[in-house]
Amino acid sequence: MEDIALSPSQIEFIAEDTTITVIPNFKMESLIFLSGEYGPFVPSFPIDIPLWLAISLKKKKKCTITPPDWMTYNKLQSRYQEENKINDGFVELPENFIEISILLLTNCPDDIKDINNIQRLIENILYRRESKLKQSFSNHLKSLADDESLTTMEFKNFSMMEINKVRPPFVSGANKLYKIQNSDSGNNNNSQSQSASNTSSRSLFSKKQ
Repeated sequence: MEDIALSPSQIEFIAEDTTITVIPNFKMESLIFLSGEYGPFVPSFPIDIPLWLAISLKKKKKCTITPPDWMTYNKLQSRYQEENKINDGFVELPENFIEISILLLTNCPDDIKDINNIQRLIENILYRRESKLKQSFSNHLKSLADDESLTTMEFKNFSMMEINKVRPPFVSGANKLYKIQNSDSGNNNNSQSQSASNTSSRSLFSKKQ
C-alpha cells in the first residue's frame, strides 16, 4: 500500500481523540457528539474525555487537566537516559507523544507540575532522536556502493510527526543523489529518473511495526 504523508495539522487532529482525565468544576448531564457521549460531569470527580473536549473545557475555565502518567519529570528523565543509551534505534514513546505534549504545554501550563523542566526534557528527547535519525541516514548513504540505489529504511518506534518533520530534507537529498547517479551512468531517461525519485519518497521512511 502506498504511503500517504499527513500534514502536521492532520496528525494533530488524530491525536486530539486521545483520552485524557479532567477534573470538572461544573455540573452537567452528558454531552453527546457524533464521536460519542461524554459525561455526566460532576464537580471534583475525575472523568475521562477526548483531548479536544478537555482543551475546549479548559479554555472556558471549566476544568483542570490531569497530564498523562508519562508526562512527569522522573519518567521523562528516564526516557531521555534510555534514548541516550541506544545508538542504533529509538526508545518506544507513548502514542502521539509529540502532539499531546505540545497541546498540553500550550493549553494548560498551569496544570503541569515543574513545567519548565518538563518542556526541556521533551525538547531534549526529540533533539536526540532527530540527531540519531540524521546519523542513521548518513551511515546508510556511506554504506552504498557508487552505483547502488537507496533502499527502504525502517525505523521502529518512530512517530508519524517525526517522520513528517524530517521527510522533506531527506527526500530532497535522495532525489539529488538519484540525479547524480543517473548522470554518472549516462541515463538521460526522464521517466525512469522520475520513477526512481517517486519511489524514494515513499520508501525512504517506513514506520516499522
